[in-house]
Amino acid sequence: MDGGMASRWVTEKEVTLDVALRVRALLRARGVNVIMTRDRDTQLSVNKTTDLEARSRMAKADRVNAYVSIHVNAAGPTAQGIETYYFGRPLESRNRTLAVRENGGGTLGENLTRQATSTAQNLLGDLIAQAKIAFSKQLATRVQSHLIAATGAVNRGVQQEAFYVIRNPTTPAILIEIGFGSHPVEGAKLAQGAYRDRLADAIADGICDFLNVK
Repeated sequence: MDGGMASRWVTEKEVTLDVALRVRALLRARGVNVIMTRDRDTQLSVNKTTDLEARSRMAKADRVNAYVSIHVNAAGPTAQGIETYYFGRPLESRNRTLAVRENGGGTLGENLTRQATSTAQNLLGDLIAQAKIAFSKQLATRVQSHLIAATGAVNRGVQQEAFYVIRNPTTPAILIEIGFGSHPVEGAKLAQGAYRDRLADAIADGICDFLNVK
């Protein structure tokens, strides 16, 4: 979860925390142990780099089978839809702006994006890391499929990007952009509890599908 963007309709940190708590409840009801990076409106550190590193380290804990980072997107008023990312070399330059923003913004975001891109480049020859990245792609694909089916949102697809928080190569990890808070229709939907329920149901279903949990 991330503090992130704010619009006239939603604040990212409120939406992502609420959706994540709903996902946690659904997963626990199905017997899945869930570790949250936060369960209230607080940060792991006031320093953005330290905060991102602390979140990423949680993916290295023993018996962590999937790491999911939930975000709300922002762009011009016409941009809309849901997209899910897994770690790797960025395939499209248009995603660099998003990566810089999600990696802390400004000079910090530029620096962390360069670091994450370098990490992705170094992992290309690591067969074990590439196997984990392949699992991340599977997780991303399943979650994205459930999200689009549940919401009817524009499908912006599954993509690779050098996001710092999901750079750890030892655990299947994804970053979900659950919609554009800057879009007048989608932003209003993200403010609704019923729509958040649909998002949470879909994310939980995608995770359970990946973990082979009924």
